[in-house]
Amino acid sequence: MVGTEGKSDMPQFEYWTNRWNNGDTPWQLDGVYPLLEKNQDVILAGKQDARVFLPMCGKAPELEWFYGKGHRVVGVEFIETVARSYFVDNCLPLDEAECPILKCKIFQTPDKRLRIFVCNVFDFNKSCAGAMDIVWDRGGLSSIDVELRDRYVTLMLSLLSPNFSYALWTIVYDSSYNGFPTSMPEAVLRKLFAGKGINLRFIDSDGP
Repeated sequence: MVGTEGKSDMPQFEYWTNRWNNGDTPWQLDGVYPLLEKNQDVILAGKQDARVFLPMCGKAPELEWFYGKGHRVVGVEFIETVARSYFVDNCLPLDEAECPILKCKIFQTPDKRLRIFVCNVFDFNKSCAGAMDIVWDRGGLSSIDVELRDRYVTLMLSLLSPNFSYALWTIVYDSSYNGFPTSMPEAVLRKLFAGKGINLRFIDSDGP
């Protein structure tokens, strides 16, 4: 795997790249995801000046939402054009830097409090941006191959600070569908996080 646009040995990256290139992005909202705003007290947990991580962030409105609340925001996005256009679309000043660890591009605001690393999420590690106090993971776990789930969870847990909040949004549907995003029922989540010192709490849903 490498951290440059459009290059990976993982099929899901080609799939999502094609979706973005074709403008087929129904998950991309105009505003902040309602469940985040509704449950922000639980997710923020009173943290101030926290480091917030958004894996596979795309052009998520939540990046600027956390930034506007005074937090230090770190996103990871595989597709360079998506990461760059996020700043253009939101009229945010853009500085470009290089990550000394991964040698990938970083797009960031001049104050360096909102940064998007252009890399494969599986290459990212704690040395890149420090420990994360809050994770907002809307669909990241559901956007990868089933056989990569354990690896993904291990990566996420390796990034966390001791007093962390991890908000994980997943989707549940008829498992006969084999494409992306993958279905993540409660039993699957509990198995993935079992024995990892995590207290799972289901706080809300937006479906039947």
